[in-house]
Amino acid sequence: MAIRLETKHSMLRRCRSWDYRQPCIYQITLVLADRKSKALGRLVIDRALSSMPATAVACSVLGAGAPSLAADIALTPAGETVKGEFMRIGEHHPEIKPLFIQVMPDHVHFIIHVRQPMARPLGQAIAGFKAGSSKAAIGKGGLWAEGFQDTILFHESQLDAMFTYLRDNPRRLAVKQLFPELFMVRNDLCLKRPVSAQDRSICSVLGATAPSLEAHFSAIGNLFLLDSPNIIQVQCSRAYLAYKRVPKPGGGHKISRDAAGVPIIEKTAPEFEEKRDELLAAAKHGAVLISPCISDGEREIARLAFAASLPVIALRNMGFSPLYKPGGKLFDKTANGKLLLLAPAAWPYSTAEKPMTRFDACALNRIAQLIAGDGAAEINYRGMQPKDIDRLVREAVAKRGT
Repeated sequence: MAIRLETKHSMLRRCRSWDYRQPCIYQITLVLADRKSKALGRLVIDRALSSMPATAVACSVLGAGAPSLAADIALTPAGETVKGEFMRIGEHHPEIKPLFIQVMPDHVHFIIHVRQPMARPLGQAIAGFKAGSSKAAIGKGGLWAEGFQDTILFHESQLDAMFTYLRDNPRRLAVKQLFPELFMVRNDLCLKRPVSAQDRSICSVLGATAPSLEAHFSAIGNLFLLDSPNIIQVQCSRAYLAYKRVPKPGGGHKISRDAAGVPIIEKTAPEFEEKRDELLAAAKHGAVLISPCISDGEREIARLAFAASLPVIALRNMGFSPLYKPGGKLFDKTANGKLLLLAPAAWPYSTAEKPMTRFDACALNRIAQLIAGDGAAEINYRGMQPKDIDRLVREAVAKRGT
């Protein structure tokens, strides 16, 4: 039985080492204190879809035929008031220019431009907006949940992408309502599969009874991808391909991308091109690719598979929040049934960042091998003993709470 995660969603993420008084463009998200009330509006989906066959609805949602899915948010008086208060935010804070707001039934996204240094951090201006809009909308405080989430938009390409993303929010909400099973977080997915002769040892380590293996995952997406008779593991050495990386504000490095958001490749090798062509050809002929997307080469192959609408099972080293939904282009890949995200059940969601450790990488690669079966890649675990890797896997896929 699918069980929803109970972890409390956090709206308190911040960019470390960033001075929130300085000029920049920010995308801010606020959520209602009572999200179930949907006090700001209601979703309106094109009525013509209600009389269409399910297959035709799916085609319109996925962009495979006309008419395309049309959806909008009909604002309540409270929603209209919040929108109006946002447009007047510069009256209270002249340093801030409101650029765009997308009001949803239970939350709002907006983009603001802080044009000159502020005397106090941005958070205080947001707190003032929350208090003022709450009083204007419902006559008292308490409309909004604690805190807010922010994204700092450093480049023009980020701003364009964010405008597009926010304008598309009503359509994505409609997709989630039309196909809820694809966007349901499953907290304890139990995966059972036959075990080949070479995997009998790990089967015994996991405490399973041959010839089957039982493992537990958190999941979101198309579970039927696991039923494919041809699952092929993507494994690519770091020496085969590397993305270009640049310093990021606050320290560290990030992948450099072009104006369209595509990662820029700094170096590649013939071995990568051969592996890429082989895997994508197999996927075009019906295979499902499974990948932990650890190395840049693995990420690039997954990206190309997504771009070609090919099916991918992606492994993560952390579970999902109860309100999680795949972002950006992954949303539509989930909607059209081409994506399944899996995380070992014993690695639950956390609001803190979880770096990919070598132990995580080894466990995810071994899990991918087990799920792929005959399509597993040969992996050199570089000195780690099989019993140690088996232990990592056993701990990762154990049922939560056991």
